[in-house]
Amino acid sequence: MTRPPMEVIIYDLGNVILPFNHYRIAEKLSRFSQRKEFQDPPKIFSYLFDFEKGAVNGYEVGKVSSLEFFQSLKEFLQLSLSFEEFVPIWDDIFLENQEVSQIILSQKGRWKLGLLSNTNPLHFDYILSKFPIVRVFDQWILSHEVGFKKPAVGIYQKAIEWASVEPQKIIFIDDMEKHVEVAVSLGMQGIHFISAKQLKEELYIKLNSK
Repeated sequence: MTRPPMEVIIYDLGNVILPFNHYRIAEKLSRFSQRKEFQDPPKIFSYLFDFEKGAVNGYEVGKVSSLEFFQSLKEFLQLSLSFEEFVPIWDDIFLENQEVSQIILSQKGRWKLGLLSNTNPLHFDYILSKFPIVRVFDQWILSHEVGFKKPAVGIYQKAIEWASVEPQKIIFIDDMEKHVEVAVSLGMQGIHFISAKQLKEELYIKLNSK
């Protein structure tokens, strides 16, 4: 049975295009907390980024504004810093995987390119200002704008709607295996990202197989 030609490639952002380290946020915020228990970075990290209960989740699905998110953290963690001081601590956690960026640039104009990311307004505004590669994409599907975070099916459905092709003609790339599994369950072709070299090899196979 021949596979339909691929028409759309959708990339995850964090730890595929932009490696990042949330723990740096916890380390820095722990120095400003007046609550003794939260002067311990792992405690702040868990409070903020626990996958199910993390304080960041509401912010990343657009339920609160950036300022409201900061105010809630400031009160709960008893942080002795201003919003203006908080922003660079929150934002400065990203690097760029130049090899992945080169792969994306080589695909521009040959396939529709989408970006599907669990993110928040502060991070994405910062990323737009620092990493031009994100402007190469034809569409951004962002959790805080659509109201769903991966692995919720809703965010993938938004991506499929935008793509306007059968899911079988979409390749989805993510560093989280669970996120790839959901995409595959919806009919997309999936690649679990491990390295730029591995990505290049798997893309070649999927884009050239008949």
